[in-house]
Amino acid sequence: MEDRQAAPFSVKEYIELNHKLEHGMETYPGLSHVDVYEHFPRFENNALVDGISLLGISGTYIDAPFHEDPNGAKICDYPLEKLVNLPIVVVNKPESRVAFELEDFAGIEVRGKAVLLNSKHDRFFGQPAYGENTPYLSEPAALYLVEQGVALVGIDSPLVDNIETSAQSIPVHNILLSSGVVICEDMTNIAEVDGKPAFLTAVPPRVPLASFPARVFATVYE
Repeated sequence: MEDRQAAPFSVKEYIELNHKLEHGMETYPGLSHVDVYEHFPRFENNALVDGISLLGISGTYIDAPFHEDPNGAKICDYPLEKLVNLPIVVVNKPESRVAFELEDFAGIEVRGKAVLLNSKHDRFFGQPAYGENTPYLSEPAALYLVEQGVALVGIDSPLVDNIETSAQSIPVHNILLSSGVVICEDMTNIAEVDGKPAFLTAVPPRVPLASFPARVFATVYE
């Protein structure tokens, strides 16, 4: 029997960074919809055909350029290298303010990385408070991240933009998505990967949509 070469590294743990999709759940305040249903009763062989009806911004999801640009690429157009095995860096926001500002990224190497914005706002997910005082990324900080070559920006709140002004404009979405940066919103459990040698996976089905839920998780290596 041929000897099998050992892998150069081993997995220590996987950490879920997504909210579980559930029937009737609300993600974006007042807008999200999830309907889990059985299309037929179980067949004689006990097989079940079930389904789900949802908005693309349900649970934890990623945005594609089509989200803010009618001519932009869609979720199905993302190559896997933009969504798999991205080295993670966690950025923590001071409790004294709502936005992640330029100063929060000082001295942090972000090129080619998934930058996860840890505000701890995910503790309010599913509650009215989740739509109040929602943390976001400032425009100067977004421009800086693009200049530094960030690969993905994730946040544990409803939007990377200021929810209070998002009905009029979403400048941070525009800055990031138009520069090829993937956005992941409504994340959770980000603190669990802080300081660990972890890599992000955020892969949804290949759908022709602007946004779609993904199984977002971190792989931590020994």
